[in-house]
Amino acid sequence: MSEQFVLLGAMDEIWAKMLMEVLKDNHIPCTAKPVFGFALTAKTGGSDLWKIYVPAEDVERAKELVGELFSGGGEAALAELFDGEENKK
Repeated sequence: MSEQFVLLGAMDEIWAKMLMEVLKDNHIPCTAKPVFGFALTAKTGGSDLWKIYVPAEDVERAKELVGELFSGGGEAALAELFDGEENKK
């Protein structure tokens, strides 16, 4: 059985790494990919955004974990990407 990974959301690298650790601790496979890449972020001095992907069947559970982890408002930054266009391809 092959798993189809879908976009969960995007966030700064440090938060993405934290979220990925929580997902893995909860047995949800995940992967991430930088949005802009090193060259652009080095030039602008900012931090890169990372897109986080999880298997389609784990999206709801992953959303719950995001809500728990970022209950202070960080979840809003992800909400617009949970069901983004990329998942509809």
